Amino acid sequence: MTIPNLTRAKIEENTSSGSFDRGQEYLANGAVRSIQRTDEHTLKAQVQGGDVHPYLVTITFDADDIQSVQCTCPYHGGSWCKHIVAVLLKTLKQEEIPVAKPARLNNLVEDLSRTEIIALLKRLVQRDPQILDEIRNERPEIVDGGDAPRR
Repeated sequence: MTIPNLTRAKIEENTSSGSFDRGQEYLANGAVRSIQRTDEHTLKAQVQGGDVHPYLVTITFDADDIQSVQCTCPYHGGSWCKHIVAVLLKTLKQEEIPVAKPARLNNLVEDLSRTEIIALLKRLVQRDPQILDEIRNERPEIVDGGDAPRR
C-alpha cells in the first residue's frame, strides 16, 4: 500500500456534503487522469473536473498517516474535496505506486510555441501566485505590471 493506514472509512471521515459520493463517481468515470509518486512521501495527481484543465491534487504522508492534502479546485469546505477523494480511492485499488523519475523540463516544453508557454505560465500563476514573485525575482529589470525596462 502506498499510503500507510489508508482506509475507505478514513476517507469518508474527512469528507462532507456529498464529496465522498462524488469522488466515487469521478473515479468510476475515469476522471483521475494520472497519479504518480514524486518522492517517498508525496503523491501528485491530475483529476479532470468541470474546468478545461485538470485539477492538481497533492497528498503528503509519512510512515503513519496522511500529513496534508491540497487540490487546486475552488472547493473550500474544510474537508476533502471530491478530487482528493477520487485520488485516494484509486490508491486503495493499487498495490503500490512506484516513485516516478522526474521529467526533464526541456522534454515537457520543447515542442510548445511561445504563445503556449505564456498561456501555461499564466495558468500556473493563477494557481500559485508565488510563481509570479519568482519570475519577478528572475527579471528585476522589468517594471512590475508592464513590459518596459526599469530605469
